[in-house]
Amino acid sequence: MNLSSYLEQHKSIRDEINWIQSNLTTVKVEEHAEEIALHINQLSGKLKIHLMNEDKFLYPSLIANPDMAIKQMAIDYQNEMGDLQERFKSFKDKYNVKSKLLEKKESFVEEAKVVICAIEDRILKEEKEIYLFI
Repeated sequence: MNLSSYLEQHKSIRDEINWIQSNLTTVKVEEHAEEIALHINQLSGKLKIHLMNEDKFLYPSLIANPDMAIKQMAIDYQNEMGDLQERFKSFKDKYNVKSKLLEKKESFVEEAKVVICAIEDRILKEEKEIYLFI
């Protein structure tokens, strides 16, 4: 299994997150709503590809590991990611177009901070824990 591919995907996800974070004020949302929506959709696509790769390759190989601790960790990670994936999908569906962003600027800014923090925490956790077993 190629760890560099997962790390490259994380970098690409972080790039989208960083761009969105740099525009998390109501004034910037008004000025850049169309671009923000584009980056939300790009982030969604990148997350979808990353999660598909993990579900198809990473987790099955770790679940097949004879070490029960590694196997259980992989199962736990997979379950946690399902929750985060649903939270992000809900967020994306609420704010994936300019008009939705402009309609709910304040709630977008607050929700984006929470969702982005959860994604960043997950990436760090993967890199510091689960990727050690690849």
